[in-house]
Amino acid sequence: MAKKKNVYNYFDGFVTMANYANEAAVYLNEVINNFDANPEVMLEKVNGIHEIEHNADAKRHEVINRLTTEFMTPIEREDIMEMIQQLDNVVDHIDDVMRTIYMYNIQQLSEATISFAALLVKITEALKGAMEEFEEFRKSKTIKSKIIAVSDIEDEGDILHLDTLHALYRSDASAVEIIRNNKLIDGMEDCLDACADVVDIVERVILKNS
Repeated sequence: MAKKKNVYNYFDGFVTMANYANEAAVYLNEVINNFDANPEVMLEKVNGIHEIEHNADAKRHEVINRLTTEFMTPIEREDIMEMIQQLDNVVDHIDDVMRTIYMYNIQQLSEATISFAALLVKITEALKGAMEEFEEFRKSKTIKSKIIAVSDIEDEGDILHLDTLHALYRSDASAVEIIRNNKLIDGMEDCLDACADVVDIVERVILKNS
């Protein structure tokens, strides 16, 4: 009896990447809520989140390598490639936030930073939910609401970003502090935007395959 060919599940790969994004967000949130500006402590935290980023990179390479050898794929190859890259971008952006805190030697975090970190955990949890439904997108009754949830949280982030930068530039903070905080807040907003970019791809795939 012939052996059944091992079929690679790209959707499982998407879920794994979303899990890494959420793991990185939770890690960052814990660091921000228990902030210690000691450079040695922060460098240890940078290395910790980089390990998550490294695992996400390995999964991305696995998916891409498999894609180069597969003749048939469940959705278009270009969509798989774009999806896995954009999911990896989410993790990369979270990694960049931690590196920004360390490289810019930020000594104190604002309430806005804490709020952004909480939104990042929330949006990556919503992203996980969307990825878990993605494989059954033709039959799923909840994927649209999960996509909307990601978009809604990203909208919250847009408002927080606007209000925070407005307040920052109206404050009497030094030029250095403004640069540091602007860079950090922009970086956290980039994380939320990257999650929204993922569900934009999902919506496009659903439309093409409906």
